[in-house]
Amino acid sequence: MHKQFSGTRIRRLRERKAWTQEELADAAQVSPRTVQRAEDGQMSAETLKAIARAFGVAVESISGPPTEGPAISPVLFYARAETLDWLVSAFGLELRVRITDAEGRVVHGELYLGHSRVIVGQPVGKREWTTPEVAGVRTHSLFVRVDDVDEHYARAKAAGAIILSAPEDMHGDRRYLATDPEGHHWWFFSPSVNVP
Repeated sequence: MHKQFSGTRIRRLRERKAWTQEELADAAQVSPRTVQRAEDGQMSAETLKAIARAFGVAVESISGPPTEGPAISPVLFYARAETLDWLVSAFGLELRVRITDAEGRVVHGELYLGHSRVIVGQPVGKREWTTPEVAGVRTHSLFVRVDDVDEHYARAKAAGAIILSAPEDMHGDRRYLATDPEGHHWWFFSPSVNVP
């Protein structure tokens, strides 16, 4: 499984230079805690630039696409950074990459469930990138397999997910439909125990 490619690349570059996190922090003029968070895949765009400058490499060499990972990754647009934290707590996704701008908006994020990845971006009006909440329409939904759909449903409901369809057996799966705080529809399913 691919792990936080930006953080991994930063760690590898640091180790190639035989630098400690403190030495990288000095070179990038950031705190050691900022370097630690960057190696965990959580950094602002400014931190990414400072670290790239310290290594003498282009930002893209650190933040470019991974060489491993899913062949297809959906991209969802979220206007509020706190929605990503909600997706982690309510839906059990793992936030591996969070790059923010100076205002704290997430300009690039990556959420994982096992080997599957959802890329997160910021709405951009001139490109017609928006959220269902803003547009008032949905053009897609995600269909996500989980180990225990009833347990997942209970967790999501407790976290405040809007449940559009409670768990039911359908087409060989047990599934339910929920909406996240910005209007994206998420189907969660497990293979039905009633199917041979």
